[in-house]
Amino acid sequence: MRIWHPLAALIGLACASATAAPLSLQQIMNFETLKNPVIADNGQWVAYVAQPDRGEPRGLVRGLDGGLWQVERGVEPMLSADGAYALFERKAPLWKQENAGKKKAGKMAVDRIMVNTATGEQRLFEAVTKADFSADGRFLMLSFKAEEAEEDKEEAKDDEAIDADKLGSRALLLDLKNGSELALAAVTHFALAREANVLVYSTSHEDGVANAVIRRALDAGQDSVLWQRQDWGAASLAIDESGEAVAFTAAYLRTEEDHQLAHQLWLGQGARPANALPLPDDGMLVTEHSKLHFSRDGQRLFVGRQLPLPKEGEIRQLKGDEDLQDIEVLRSRVALNVWHGDDPRIKTNEIKEYPKARKHNYVGVWHLEDKRFVQLADGAVPEVKVTDNPRYLLASSDRPYLKMISWAGFYQDWYLMDMESGERRLLVTQAGKDDIPSLSPLDNAVAWYVRGRLYRHDIASGNTTEVVGGPEAGFANEDHDYPSPAPGYGFGPWLANGTGVLVYDKFDIWRLDATTGKLSALTRGRQVKWQYRVIDTDPRSDLVDGARPLLVHGYNDFDKREGVYHLNLADASLKRAQQGEYKLSFVVKAEDADTLLFSKQRYDLYPDLLATSSQVKSLKPVSRLGEQLQGLEWGQAQLVHWRSNDGKPLSGVVITPPGYQGDKPLPTLVYFYRFMSQRLHHFPQMALNHRPNFAQYVNDGYAVFLPDIRFEVGHPGQSSLASMLPGVQKVIDLGIAQAGAIGIQGHSWAGYQDAYLITQTDIFAAAVSGAPVSNMTSAYGGIRLGSGLTRQFQYESGQSRIGKTLMEAPHLYVENSPIFHVDRIDTPLVIMFGDEDDAVPYPQGIELYMAMRRAGKAVVMLQYEGEPHHLKKYPNKLDYSVKMKQFFDHYLKGAPVPKWWSDGVPYLKRQAEE
Repeated sequence: MRIWHPLAALIGLACASATAAPLSLQQIMNFETLKNPVIADNGQWVAYVAQPDRGEPRGLVRGLDGGLWQVERGVEPMLSADGAYALFERKAPLWKQENAGKKKAGKMAVDRIMVNTATGEQRLFEAVTKADFSADGRFLMLSFKAEEAEEDKEEAKDDEAIDADKLGSRALLLDLKNGSELALAAVTHFALAREANVLVYSTSHEDGVANAVIRRALDAGQDSVLWQRQDWGAASLAIDESGEAVAFTAAYLRTEEDHQLAHQLWLGQGARPANALPLPDDGMLVTEHSKLHFSRDGQRLFVGRQLPLPKEGEIRQLKGDEDLQDIEVLRSRVALNVWHGDDPRIKTNEIKEYPKARKHNYVGVWHLEDKRFVQLADGAVPEVKVTDNPRYLLASSDRPYLKMISWAGFYQDWYLMDMESGERRLLVTQAGKDDIPSLSPLDNAVAWYVRGRLYRHDIASGNTTEVVGGPEAGFANEDHDYPSPAPGYGFGPWLANGTGVLVYDKFDIWRLDATTGKLSALTRGRQVKWQYRVIDTDPRSDLVDGARPLLVHGYNDFDKREGVYHLNLADASLKRAQQGEYKLSFVVKAEDADTLLFSKQRYDLYPDLLATSSQVKSLKPVSRLGEQLQGLEWGQAQLVHWRSNDGKPLSGVVITPPGYQGDKPLPTLVYFYRFMSQRLHHFPQMALNHRPNFAQYVNDGYAVFLPDIRFEVGHPGQSSLASMLPGVQKVIDLGIAQAGAIGIQGHSWAGYQDAYLITQTDIFAAAVSGAPVSNMTSAYGGIRLGSGLTRQFQYESGQSRIGKTLMEAPHLYVENSPIFHVDRIDTPLVIMFGDEDDAVPYPQGIELYMAMRRAGKAVVMLQYEGEPHHLKKYPNKLDYSVKMKQFFDHYLKGAPVPKWWSDGVPYLKRQAEE
């Protein structure tokens, strides 16, 4: 057994800045992150959430011309279209949620807080299940959680004929303009039209007498009963954007419910009574799980139907001695899964997918004008991508490739679906999961990538041609280093006149003419390493007006500067609006105003919200959460470059302490995964989780190094080493990192890498490996508990990058597995695992621990009970962060050895805090 008190314990390093104070755990817990920003349609008010890492959030409403209101525990903000009112959710206090446990906390009532943005007045609505504003913001509709008496609960348990879930509860409709309120009873569902002040809601009473679907013209206050049936209940309510058409499903409630109760489909138009729609007798059913959706123009109703389901087997209870040897009774109680070699899915994955499969919506379309239904999806082609195209949609099927998911990953065939006839046209086979075709919203063309090649399909003629004349490097992802086909870089928007679509290579934007197939470059970023992409300011439309300049985001792949520009398609000119050494991100645009929100950040600049116009000439501060940095020493980040041992150019980020002048080497912590240099201008995540908190370490005198890693298929371990070692040496040569005081931490794929790296080098004084694969030979056939998938595909075609089966190349699995090289380890190692890891099999940690223990190496494994791949419970995240810091402080800064490391911790049901 090696001595666990190395020479590194004698190293004493002063903090780089005499004025910098380490961040406390409480400061990290209290630090607020900006989340969920929304903007009113008129662009005058913004709402967002200030969420501390540990504690209660604050909802904030800020006017761009002044005014600020705060809502305690406010989350999930909404704003009325006119910005006159904001609405926040308010959950139970965090301590109550945690005491209740995850399941009970999920059932706790959620309140809503309404804020008058003119006065700041707040109103509480308790136990709200759903809330929404009308199209112009004048009305607010709320439905409430049903209040169930104790005797009713007991009765419901005994009377299966009464399903309390199908009974309605009270609702409230508020006229925010005149202050009037309308109380509604027994409401089950409601929906508001997007472009008109029209409400539709359904009711279900306990006596079943007045169950109805009602349309209300909100401005006039007029109700129209679209449908009413005793003892029937409506579900899946939908309304078109104009408020003219309403669709819903309905079924008889007072019945001994079958395992799959069939519903009828109903359509109401205007204030007239709804009519049942005839659907084909093809075996598919409308059920309570059917999803309904109107096209934007109100001409089509998309209807999801389910396939008939076999009835699940019944477990028969033992009723007496005679049943103890009854073969049929005994066999009904067998708990068995049969794994067949020809199953499309392996059983664990099939079980995970089973709930979704039972509710899967096979989409069809009802044409309102022609009054006819066309089924689109079926068991062979189950997925239809519903858009607002007038005639065609894209559909896909992974059915031919389900079996090969186990080793090859995810593929699918893509079809062009004709909504008029239901006919489908095969476009591309075995497309990768990221290569999604792009269909023109005007139905004239489709474009897609196959292994870096660009194809164009003319819908009218049915001809498909490969597009030539593009970049010499092609359109395939140039950084793809996996043993699988490289995907393309995706598509931008289509031009509104239907003449073409914008396509991307690694750096540039190209225009593809939809008629001729000609490509023309719109930007010239490749030579100067600038990547350009169109900013999508309208997520509801895939069309842009090519006659107007487009807003474009730019990112320099070498020095990491970012900017926003205006691209003129007519002459392919690019005009700078903003550019600098920061990360600049588009957030959201107001729907009815020329107001956009961006955020700007660096390591030392908080990503507050900034308002601007589409010209992006100036950025006006909106949020003020960056004020948290006042009084804190924050440090700075810089970029470094080097070449890997096999000659590849690489970059990385070095973060140094406040006031650091390069006058002395520092204890250094390496954190990595794959590409990290793009984080140069990222504000650090202020949280305690599965990774080190950069600001905490930097403010305590550490340097933090984030290196890029490039991989070679078949040799991920050695290629990681070839990237890492010269990077670390570069930081040593710069005088920043102190040799002998360098630690490394990684999680998951990086956890594997650092476990492998310490079998090959002694450059690290200490290592922490979270959820690592240690033995690829045993992990190869393991199961990812989260998805139920086997891990074979990760090695043959995915992240682990072996590229061959275990049977074809056992030597590669051995070469890349840390466990077979444990005898070479001289670096103290902490292994961290959740024993319910849903991605990496938890026994991988045990295997590495046992091998190192057997070899007499310095190792401790932290097993967090009931935790998945990333720690979820805050006490565990805190504990891991504390132990990680203690461990690195000991080996890199000479702090006293923590007892859990030197002596271990005997098992106790509950352990007292050290």
